[in-house]
Amino acid sequence: MAIGRAGYTTILACRDLKRGQNAVHQLEKATGLQDSFKLMELDLASFLSIDRFVTEFKQHHKQLNLLVCNAGMAFNHYDTTYDGLESQFGTNFVGHYMLIDRLVDTMKMAGSARITIASSIAACMIRNIDYTRVTDVWRFNRLINYSTSKLALLVYSHALARKLDGSGITVNAFHPGLVITGLYRNISFLSLPGIHDLTSWMWLNQRAGSVTSVYLALSPELEGKTGGYYAREQPAAIHPDAMNVEVQDRLCKFTDILIVTNTHAPNVLDSINASNSVAE
Repeated sequence: MAIGRAGYTTILACRDLKRGQNAVHQLEKATGLQDSFKLMELDLASFLSIDRFVTEFKQHHKQLNLLVCNAGMAFNHYDTTYDGLESQFGTNFVGHYMLIDRLVDTMKMAGSARITIASSIAACMIRNIDYTRVTDVWRFNRLINYSTSKLALLVYSHALARKLDGSGITVNAFHPGLVITGLYRNISFLSLPGIHDLTSWMWLNQRAGSVTSVYLALSPELEGKTGGYYAREQPAAIHPDAMNVEVQDRLCKFTDILIVTNTHAPNVLDSINASNSVAE
C-alpha cells in the first residue's frame, strides 16, 4: 500500500491469481488508486514460472526501481519444488536468487534502485549452511531447513551487495518479526485452544510486520546504504557467516549448479566439494 502511495506502479507477483486479484481490489479500495496496482503470476517453486514472469515483465517495463523479496514457506513436511529441490530452500532462497539474477539488468536501467530481502532471526538458530540438508532427504528437518533457507538469504544479500557495489542498486535484508500470517500454519500447537488469542496479543499484525520492509524500500535515510540487516527499522546483529566472502562465494556457486542441473542429486554437492577454487 505504502509503495503505491509513494507513486510507484506496484506489481503483485502471486502464485494464486484469485487471491492476488482480491488483494489488488483491497489495495485499490484502501488507497483510492485505480491504476497503481497490477497482478502478475509467479511461483517461486518453478524455474519455468520465474522465466515466464521475467519475460512478461520485460515486455511491458523498461526498468525496475524496487524489488521486495518477501515470499516464502515455513516448517513444511518434506516436499520438493517442480524442479526437484527441497521445497523450503528451493522456494525461499533459490527462487528469489534466480528472480533477482534475471531482473538486475532492468534495475540497472533505473539508475538508482533497491532490493529488500526478507530473512529471519531463524537464520541465527544454525551455525552454518549445511548443504547436505538441501541435497539429502534423510537429513531433512523442518526447522533446520527453514533456518537454512533464511541464512542463505542473509548470506546472499551481502554477496549481492558486494557484487552490485557502485551500480546504483542497494541491497538490504530484514527480519520482519513474528507476524500473524499463514506462514506458520504447519506448526500444530498453534491450532490448540487459546493459542490464537495469545499470538494475536503478542505477535505483529500484517501492517506492523511490513513496516521494516517499507522502511528499507522507501526511506530517504537509506539512500545509498547497502549490505545491511535490519529489524524494527534499526540495524540488527547479524550472523557472522553473512559477512564471510568465502561462504558467500560457495553459496552462489552451489546455487548456480542447482539451477543448471535442476536437481538436488548428490553429485551437485560432490561438484562443490571437489572444487579447490572456494575454501571450505
